[in-house]
Order: sequence, then structure tokens, then C-alpha cells
Amino acid sequence: MVVHPKESKKFTAFKEVAHLSAGQILDRSTQLSPQKVALIYKGERMTYEQLHQHVNSFASGLSGLGLKQGDRVVVDLPNSPELVIAFYGLAKLGIITTWCNPIYREKEVGFILKNSGAKGILIRDQFEGFDYRRMVEKAREGSPLEYIISVGGKDSLSFDELLKHGKGKFLPHVTIDPQRDFIKIIYTSGATGIPKGAPYTHYQAIRSGFVYAEALETTSDDIFLAALPLYHSYAFNCILMQCPSVQATMVLMERWDTEEALSLIEKEKITIHPAAPTHYIMEMNHPHFKKYDLSSLRKGLISGYIPPPQLMEKIEEEYKFWFCNFWGSSETGPGTLSYPDSPREKRLYTVGRPHEEEMIKVVDPETGLEVSRGAIGELVVKGWNVIKEYWNNPEETNRHFDQEGWLHIGDLASMDKDGYITIVGRLKDQINRGGLKIIPHDVEEELQKHPKISEAVVVGTPNPVLGESVCACVIPKEGANITLEEIREFLSERISKNKLPDELCLMKAFPRLSGGVKLNKYGEGGILELALKDPNRVRWKKR
Repeated sequence: MVVHPKESKKFTAFKEVAHLSAGQILDRSTQLSPQKVALIYKGERMTYEQLHQHVNSFASGLSGLGLKQGDRVVVDLPNSPELVIAFYGLAKLGIITTWCNPIYREKEVGFILKNSGAKGILIRDQFEGFDYRRMVEKAREGSPLEYIISVGGKDSLSFDELLKHGKGKFLPHVTIDPQRDFIKIIYTSGATGIPKGAPYTHYQAIRSGFVYAEALETTSDDIFLAALPLYHSYAFNCILMQCPSVQATMVLMERWDTEEALSLIEKEKITIHPAAPTHYIMEMNHPHFKKYDLSSLRKGLISGYIPPPQLMEKIEEEYKFWFCNFWGSSETGPGTLSYPDSPREKRLYTVGRPHEEEMIKVVDPETGLEVSRGAIGELVVKGWNVIKEYWNNPEETNRHFDQEGWLHIGDLASMDKDGYITIVGRLKDQINRGGLKIIPHDVEEELQKHPKISEAVVVGTPNPVLGESVCACVIPKEGANITLEEIREFLSERISKNKLPDELCLMKAFPRLSGGVKLNKYGEGGILELALKDPNRVRWKKR
């Protein structure tokens, strides 16, 4: 077991604000740096003073709806000023932001609405050609949802109208206990395929931001590229919480575009580049990569899957900045990181070490006993940064937390003599596609509804850019012909687009384990092996 005992300068700085809520953190930053640029979005700039005014106006307008402290409101928006304003406005009222990925569709949104008991949701009526209003109206059935707040819409209950009605009005008094009151819920999936809500307190969120600030040595002069989705744990803590805590600047990207990212780094003099391995690969492979001036970059982070050593070395060579691989999750926020004093081989080839007052150990998955240094086992974690339970889900809480409070995260890892962690795989049956974890069950369940499919199994196959591809192994019904394009079209409004199969492998039968009942997915002669050897496996080519 490792406890990182050294008290850093950033931890000392955090203790000075540990009693504050997220809304008060924004108040503090506005008082310290009112004219500092907080957000840059499509060339438009917003200072901390302007952001603060918008946040207060939105919170005041929202309070008129009758929403109260502890209520949940789903934020289903891409990276944008409205997302930032909504989050901090909800935080000021003690309302819990329930994050929702805009690529989610009716099934996923419906589950989140019901499980969280959300009374409100913020959406864009239309985004990337999809009708969110229509989808939410269907997904809300059986949930307590009362308010659909549109961004950019012309409804009476719109984001702009709430800003207008709340402008200049006093906020209701709300007393928030940062260590007890939740600020957000992020939904994650586990081995069972059932989404689980991970609730985080104000204290956990703010302190997580300072953990990243320690690793990156962040100051108010730093400018972050906010290309990662802010509704995911990585970007939420590293960007959305960290930047206002230290008065840094966020440059928001609504969606990923490689050339736009490179252009923004040069134009806005980005200093910190948090990303997934896929983003770095796409940048380095872009035909115009060498023409951009990236010299403003001083530090970066990488997370998402287990990157090969040659990728880490190439990134270091091409970007010529300090960066590290790290590990975290929705349940833990930042779990392990490298710090300025970490040797090069540690920050490139491990995921770092625990931070202050966090405990991590590697145990035998069968016995639960700690394994020796260097041996592989299951990574388990406990500390201030770990959620206490899943939202409204005691079964999953009992499944993942042992009697001593250790969270069993499901990853296989080893710990070296210096306390640095190396991730080597995972116990959970999930696909890691471009940093987004996909549960095969979610896709299989919908595939089984296709009229031409008899049986379907989904496995992850190696992908040099995304880490893994989603491969649908399908047994067609007798006499039926089915294509990958047909399958993707069928699933397009049923599941998130990141879950759509990248590959199709047609099979006559699935191998099974002894006894003939359970499928052999990963063993010798199993479904994955057959798929990898199949010369007729079809790969999706983007039109």
C-alpha cells in the first residue's frame, strides 16, 4: 500500500480554499482577476467578470422555476460557454449537475433521467442534424423531468430567457457543505453493462483540479486547449474545475477537428494540452502538422488507453514539451499522475504514483491479498478522491466496494518499488475505443433486435489509432444477407455513435465453453480469435 505523504505547494494552496464551494471558487477568481480571460470560444473572449455575471444571472433565472438545493439537472451540451455557465450556475444553487454525453440517444438519456431523478435538462434542440427535443420528449417517459431548457431555441423556457430574467437579481441564499454536498454525477458503465452514476462533492472536484495543477505546475498565465469533452471526468477535473481555481484560460472546442486544434494552439498560444492518445496521433499524422508553430506548448497529459512506448517517445520528440501518461476514472477523478520530480521513464512508461492522502494497492483478484512489488494484480484505491457509493444503485456499490471501503476498479496493474503504477490490462469485459469505454452488452442487446440477425457478440479488436475497434460478430438468420452499413444504419438512433460497430464478422456458429452453455469469447479458439483470423472481416470506411 502506498500513501503519498509529501505535502506540495499546490496542496497547501488548496487547503486555503478547501472550505469553499465551486461557486465561491468562481467568486474568488473574479475578485482576484476580473479582467483575465476565462473563456475563448470561436474567437470570442469572456473575462472572469463577464463569466461571473452570466453565471449569477443564469442561477437567478433558474431559481425562479422552483428548483431547489439537491435537485438534479441534466446538462446535455457540447463544449460551449453555455455549458460552463450552466454548470457554475447550478453549483451556486446547490443543484447537482448530471452530465450527459450529447451523442447519447433515447435509451441512454432515458436511463439517466430515471436513475438520477432529474427535474430539468439543458439541450440544444438541434445539434449535428439530430433532433434532441424529439428524443428527450420520448426519453422522459416514466421520469420526474419537468423542465426542458433549450440553448439557442425560441421556446419560452430557453437559456437566453433565463439569463435575461435573472440579470441583476439577487441569488437565493444557499448553504453548501463542500465535503458532503454533491456537485455532479457522471455516468459510467461497468462489467454488467448497467450505467452507474458516480457522484462527486464540491470538495472532491475542487481538490482534483489542484491535483492536476500540481502535476502541471499551472499558473494564471496558462491557456488550456479544451478539446476533451467537459462532461467526462478527465476534462471536468483537469479543465473545468482547475482553470477557475487558478484563474487560467479555457479555449473551448465544440467538437474535435484536428486542423482546428493545431490552428488554435498556434493562434491562442496554448500552453497546456490535455488529450487522449488518439488526438496526438491525429495531430502528428495531419499533413499540415509541421507548418504550425506549437512552441507555446509547455506541458501535456495523455490518458485513454495503454499507449505503446514508441508512441510516447514520438510525442515527446515531436512536441518537445513535458508530458505524462496518467490514470483515473469517473469514480476516482485523477488517480495516479507523474509530477515535476518524476524521472522521464516513470512519466512516459507508467501512469504515475498516488497523490496526497490517497491509498492504492495491487491485490490478487481471487484472494484480495496484496501482491509483491512488480507482480500483476487488480488495482484498488481508497481515499478522499474516491466516491462513497454509486447513485441510487446499492447493488453496484456492493459489487465494487469491499467491506474495508476499497474500490475495485477492474484494471490489472503492477506497482514498482518507487510506488509508480503500470496498467497492463483490465478485468472488465469492455472495449476502450479512443478513450471511451464501451460495454459490449449495450451493443449486443440492440443488435439482437435486428430482423436479420440470429445471434450477435461484440468484441474489441486492435486499432492502431483508437486503441480498439468495435467488432460485431454476427450469425445471420437463415437465408439473410446483412452488411456493416445496414447494421450501422439500424443502430444509429438506438445507441451512441461511438458504439457503432467499426467491423463486421459473419459467422455460422459461436464457439462455446465446455458444457455448451457459455460462449467462449476470449479463450483459445474463441470468438475474438476467430474474428481476428477471418480474412472476410469487413471494416467500416467513413464516407
